[in-house]
Amino acid sequence: MKSRVSKALLILMIALTPLMAGAADKPKKVKYVAPEGFGGHDWGELRTSTGFDRLPKEPVGVGAAWMRPVEKESDFTCVPLSNPGPQITGAVGGCDFQATLLRMRKTFEGGGFYVLSEYTIEEQGFRYGDESDGVVLHPVIYQFCANWDETKREVPPKFDEINKFCGVRLMFQSDTREALRTKSTDYVTNYDRVLKRLLAKFGMPENFVRRGVVTIETMDGDSSERKFSIWRWCPARDRALHTTCTASVVLSLEPTTGVGTVLYSTPLLWEFAYARENNGYKGDKLFKMLHARK
Repeated sequence: MKSRVSKALLILMIALTPLMAGAADKPKKVKYVAPEGFGGHDWGELRTSTGFDRLPKEPVGVGAAWMRPVEKESDFTCVPLSNPGPQITGAVGGCDFQATLLRMRKTFEGGGFYVLSEYTIEEQGFRYGDESDGVVLHPVIYQFCANWDETKREVPPKFDEINKFCGVRLMFQSDTREALRTKSTDYVTNYDRVLKRLLAKFGMPENFVRRGVVTIETMDGDSSERKFSIWRWCPARDRALHTTCTASVVLSLEPTTGVGTVLYSTPLLWEFAYARENNGYKGDKLFKMLHARK
């Protein structure tokens, strides 16, 4: 009897060995730590800094927007009635409506004019990963944001003192949706490679799930379509004006062209996108990448 029990335990231990090994090999949970800058430049560094001497004088693109300050929150302090008397419910108490209204406080954030300018060094690029499995990031687009509180459409005299490094856009080429139709479902794209490295560096993005494949039934049989989601690390919360992190990270892909983007964006860049979308530029691409959930 004892030998049978020992044999059973031995079999169980052998069966559990792969599971134990798998648990030991499970990657550690990575906590998101916002990038402090890019390429040796800190967020907030002025465009006129000598560190950006390699950038061309003329930007490759400029955008502008204006918006009113956005209400952040409101609260009030109840001013008790001096002689409330009995209430309908029989309770005694209540607030003096007019006196309480006068004590209502609202806080606002953002607002004014926003200008985004983008610069790139034509020959500059980076390899994300090693030689055998890396992805070339090119072009690298440096973004600078300026914001000032004004209603007149005039560039302030001290514009150079408020035009700060606020984001970087890293582009890469992956497979198009059409090209993937001839590939197996386990084929690894450049998008997959970039995502893998971002996960290792920044942890899980919001609402993360592993990549999926959509099976579509056609007249000629079933076909599979790869899904490429926009992943956001530390996004703005519930229609908020901007991220609460020093910088957020976003990965996106345009399936028809195969052009992918890794975007590092500070709160000021989020505000610019918000202002564009809500004041005359509906459908703004930057807003969709940062804020939109569909």
